[in-house]
Amino acid sequence: MSLSAAAALPPLLITPKQLAARIASKQSLCILDATWFLRMPNAPVRNAHAEYLQGPRVPGSLFWDVDAVATTGESVMNLPHMMPSGSMFAEAAAAKGITSDTHVVVYDRHGIFSAPRTAFTFSAFGHRAVSVLDGGLPAWIAAGETLDSRALSADPVPPKASYPVPTLESGRIRSFEEMLHNTTLGSNAQVVVDARPQARFDGTAPEPRPDMASGHIPNSLSLPFSAVLDTHELDGRTYTTMKPQHELWKIVASILGEEGMEKVRHDGSAKGSVGVTFSCGSGMTACILWLALQQLGINGAIYDESWSGWGRRAAKGQAPVEKT
Repeated sequence: MSLSAAAALPPLLITPKQLAARIASKQSLCILDATWFLRMPNAPVRNAHAEYLQGPRVPGSLFWDVDAVATTGESVMNLPHMMPSGSMFAEAAAAKGITSDTHVVVYDRHGIFSAPRTAFTFSAFGHRAVSVLDGGLPAWIAAGETLDSRALSADPVPPKASYPVPTLESGRIRSFEEMLHNTTLGSNAQVVVDARPQARFDGTAPEPRPDMASGHIPNSLSLPFSAVLDTHELDGRTYTTMKPQHELWKIVASILGEEGMEKVRHDGSAKGSVGVTFSCGSGMTACILWLALQQLGINGAIYDESWSGWGRRAAKGQAPVEKT
């Protein structure tokens, strides 16, 4: 990619004001609502697609189902929202009218929660013009931007585009075998950062998913995804935005330490290189940390199956576990 082409790329994190300006100038965009709701015990089940159809929405947005555009079945231990194949991704993008040159803007209804996962998916398949709306739909509403509040009976169907089948970029997704080998490398190991809440990392809180050990991958570090987010309130509900860059730097440096920070900066600042791997419960909130460190110029990979895979294997004695 040329310097001029790189300079023309949109920011990975975009504000409501910036998005509104791009919509007003009629720039070529595809805006995706990639909301995903975690099912919590004793909590009402929320349907992201139904809420998209009911509205409100960012005008012109389409719904991206993160669990539908995903590899499923025994090959991925029946885990949810695992990375799709290149052909599946290309078909889904083309169905939304997306070409390889389209600027894709992703948002969710939490603020920042599930949108980074879809942005990471586009990025890992080499789609550079992708942005996450900082604060998502709530920030858009709080900024007083125009809303589409109509109730829809079905998804809008844009003209189908042509999207070439991409190849997943090397090193962007880590397998269990790679992660297991990494635990044996000592000081040469890649830094692994866990986005789950501290108590789950420590092994003092039970896992919300069944048949799973508690604890963390040996030698990994804890950085709960909530630590990189600011919380706001709108109409009695909270939503999140990404912390400013200078605060992210302090938070990440406090977790990694001076030596660790230098390592991930060195390993993950060159073009195409990856300096750190992120894990979480199911590969969703790990992408929030990916987005945060991208703001610091550090590239990261995702351990796709995350603790849903490692913890299940550990419960069967097939993977080592540490507890704090």
